[in-house]
Amino acid sequence: MELNKINPIILNNKHVDSVLKYFTNSFYSELGSFYKQDNLLFSVFYSNKLAVNYDHALLKIPQLKAFGNIKPYQITSKVAKSYGGEYTIPIFDSTGIIVTVNGINPENASRYEFRVMENKTNVVLPWTKPKLFTHFFWATKIADSTKDDDVIAYLGQFKAAYGNALTFQIRKTTMPDSIKTSMSAYWVKWHPKVVGVFTFAELPNFLSLFKEQWGEPVNYGERPDWSKNSKLLKLNSNFKYNENNLIFYLDDIIKSKDVIEYEIVKDGKHTGWNTNDFDFNLIWLKNLNPGKYELHIRYSVQRKHVFSYPFIIQPAWYQTIWTKIGIGILAILAIGFLFLLRRSGKQATELKEQDILKQFVQTELKSIRSQFNPHFVFNALSSIQGLITKNDANNASKYLIEFSNLMRASLKASQNEFVSIVTEVEILNNYLSLEKLRFGFEYDIRFGENIDVNAIEIPSLLLQPLIENAVKHGISSLQEKGILSVSFERTDNDMTIEITDNGRGFNENQNSHGFGLQLTRERIKLLNQTLNDQHLELSIGQKNSQTKVFILLKNWFI
Repeated sequence: MELNKINPIILNNKHVDSVLKYFTNSFYSELGSFYKQDNLLFSVFYSNKLAVNYDHALLKIPQLKAFGNIKPYQITSKVAKSYGGEYTIPIFDSTGIIVTVNGINPENASRYEFRVMENKTNVVLPWTKPKLFTHFFWATKIADSTKDDDVIAYLGQFKAAYGNALTFQIRKTTMPDSIKTSMSAYWVKWHPKVVGVFTFAELPNFLSLFKEQWGEPVNYGERPDWSKNSKLLKLNSNFKYNENNLIFYLDDIIKSKDVIEYEIVKDGKHTGWNTNDFDFNLIWLKNLNPGKYELHIRYSVQRKHVFSYPFIIQPAWYQTIWTKIGIGILAILAIGFLFLLRRSGKQATELKEQDILKQFVQTELKSIRSQFNPHFVFNALSSIQGLITKNDANNASKYLIEFSNLMRASLKASQNEFVSIVTEVEILNNYLSLEKLRFGFEYDIRFGENIDVNAIEIPSLLLQPLIENAVKHGISSLQEKGILSVSFERTDNDMTIEITDNGRGFNENQNSHGFGLQLTRERIKLLNQTLNDQHLELSIGQKNSQTKVFILLKNWFI
């Protein structure tokens, strides 16, 4: 337990959006209202690198029911993309859980005490008065119904051994025999689980499942458990020789590729543990030779718990015949030699096509994830909620209209490989209008006199990740002092697009692996493979304390 100091991330980040880069947040109130005086609200933070399906956590981890807070006629609240506080929150790593309480501040702290119970039987921290306080993350009016709770109690950061639960209880000092409210966390012994295996021929099914998992539900409310989709998910363990590129799909939510570690065992030989190649819940094995395999998978946060998946790649019929008949039949050597030459050429072509297909699929995965970015949607809705809470109805309505226009325009544009400049700029204007409401920066978009924005087309959503990168890493921290400009110019048969911001500057070592920038580079690489006489180039640098992103569209007016 850490009770004497506030976690630096909580202390130094004043907005919940900043904290959610590092933690997942759940909040819970037994009476269901954030504005009723004396109705305390638990708000807890824990690691966001690994999670189970938020909507079906109780089915996947039945132990959570033993320590939950479910009561008759109870109303609970749940943050999107996190666990609800009405049942025990599962913890998967040693980061532990940070506990804060809205409604307790320095003025009324003497009226409350809290304690910590292990497995609801052992007292690990006796009744203690709150001593630390921090800024609020969720708007409430609990301590005083006439004003916002701008300071809340910070109880501490707590850890337990796997297989144990901690319950946090609060009581009033005037009512020592009555627990006012409580919340629990359970440290889960956990290992990965393969729920489906896909071959290259089944890539359409794989993409459909990926969209089902990461896309937003059509209707509001709890979505079905995608891991139970028996139509798309198959647990095959026997594959033909040409089914040697396999995607193993896992039943968990992964936020960082270093969470998954795996090794391959063949004929008793281990490859050693490797970090996964993807920031998603999948492992892609390529160009496997025939033989018996075991895929071992573990999470880096719990390396003792290993999942094993055995499978077989069958040899080709001619490989088996060669093994049996050997090299003694001289009569078929010539035919065999020609056959090998032809097959070698075919395999080289297939390998090249598979490599291109791999790049395309990786880009498709990231595009799907970015189009349905749950964090961005949550940020937008949180901003709208904040404006409504401040009774700023005009800005809330404006924000909501701009947000819906951006979603509709982005989905429409993503269906086409190329769109007109005016369509692309409309999407950028919608996005920048939203971000300007949040951060207050200034921006402008300019066009050269000889550019017809209605006739000239560019790759759809090409600029969106770069603009987001400039806002997020550049001018967001400057607020009203931030300046962003986008210009389109023509030189002979070429067109240039320049994005300039006066942010903190570009560090290539830190930003070259950013999601939006990496996605754009990969997409330009693929486009250059398909374009004939045209070519795209992307460069980033600094000049006069400004960051400049420069895109050259070579021979774009031929």
